[in-house]
Amino acid sequence: MVISYFLRVVFPPPPSLLVNAVSIVTLLCLIAGGYMEIGGKSKQYAKFFDPNTNKISKVEENRKLLRSRHGMLIFYTPSFIVGLVAFAIFPYQNLRFLILLYVLNIHFFKRILEVVFIHKFSGFMMRNVAITIGLSYTVSTATMIYAQYLSRESPEPCVDLKYVGEGMFLIGIIGNFYHHYILSKLRKNGNKEYKIPTGALFDLVICPHYFFEIVEFIGVSCISQTMFSFCFTLGTIFLLIGRSHATRKWYILKFGETFRKDIKAIVPYFF
Repeated sequence: MVISYFLRVVFPPPPSLLVNAVSIVTLLCLIAGGYMEIGGKSKQYAKFFDPNTNKISKVEENRKLLRSRHGMLIFYTPSFIVGLVAFAIFPYQNLRFLILLYVLNIHFFKRILEVVFIHKFSGFMMRNVAITIGLSYTVSTATMIYAQYLSRESPEPCVDLKYVGEGMFLIGIIGNFYHHYILSKLRKNGNKEYKIPTGALFDLVICPHYFFEIVEFIGVSCISQTMFSFCFTLGTIFLLIGRSHATRKWYILKFGETFRKDIKAIVPYFF
């Protein structure tokens, strides 16, 4: 029943072994990433980065470390460039394709603006981690666009979700930005100490920004309705569930009894 309905809302798999292989690999890698996060093997950046754990000497520091702000720009800037270039490479496409390009560019442009003007950074990350994550985002963005291009000759899915997807994308990106803004206001006058965030959905979950990011990418997959976009979104859900679990555990370890135990990781009242 679920499979038959899913086939009604997705374009047929494209005649491309590469895209189909990348879809499967992306899904499996993201699921594995979420499992590793739950197991405590978090990506070493932001609050999770510990130079002592990574055994980085002073001599190696300048070679292997990046400031978090610079690392985050490496995450998002190449994908934004890919999205812009796609407008030139694939002109005169249908409405669904254009909407997908616009939302991807808006997503990454927002992220870059947040890194430059909103987020407060106090730490470092490994250079190879920044490059790996930036490369994965770039490959995923390029594959999503190319998979959409390949779907142009296929019949439209029986159920058109692109306008539903636009609405979900807008809700997700606004909610994500608002909670990032709340996080940025926790540190004032150069204070670099972490604090327990409060207000809005932070009173229910410790990672509402991840919750809205999931809503955002469900919106993107509904706009696209390709097999790759659904695989990417499903994998992202697993990854962010794992990361939110790791984040909640980090707050409990750091703040102890000060942290309210009724605050969930990502889904209010549930997880």
